[in-house]
Amino acid sequence: MNTVVVYFSKFGNTQMVAEEIAEALRLAGAVRVINSAALKAQDFMGADLVVMGTPTHNMSLPKAVRPIFDLLPKRSLKSIPVAAFDTSYKMADRNTPEWLARFTAAPKLARKLRRLGGKQVVAPETFHVKDREGPLYEGELERAARWAQSLVERLKGRSRQRDVQQQAA
Repeated sequence: MNTVVVYFSKFGNTQMVAEEIAEALRLAGAVRVINSAALKAQDFMGADLVVMGTPTHNMSLPKAVRPIFDLLPKRSLKSIPVAAFDTSYKMADRNTPEWLARFTAAPKLARKLRRLGGKQVVAPETFHVKDREGPLYEGELERAARWAQSLVERLKGRSRQRDVQQQAA
């Protein structure tokens, strides 16, 4: 399996999560890790999976990431399985409404990847940082590795299902 892991990181937390995800995915095949600033459409050629992550800025995608999607050709992820993650401040304050804590970058990032033709494999995931600049909460990198392993399992399941359908046809 050929995987491309793309990330944008301001304080280094999202990069650490991306690298942990990439390390876990290496057990399933080749992995390239790319900073979003260096991303080109041809980086997706031959990819069996694209994973992308950003921090959450103002409950959305960082402004620095948004133009990337305008530069990529439409359908550049056509039928490629995709997954999105973000890093976000954990709103543990009892005065913070629960619904507000759900506004993170990953769902918006997943939507952008689908608009490029990607096929979402799993729900977007958030990895939490303690303060605005981090660090990550203890155990988040291990959780990122488990999430990456779940991507591999999900893709293996899809592949087996596709094989069974082709044999039946």
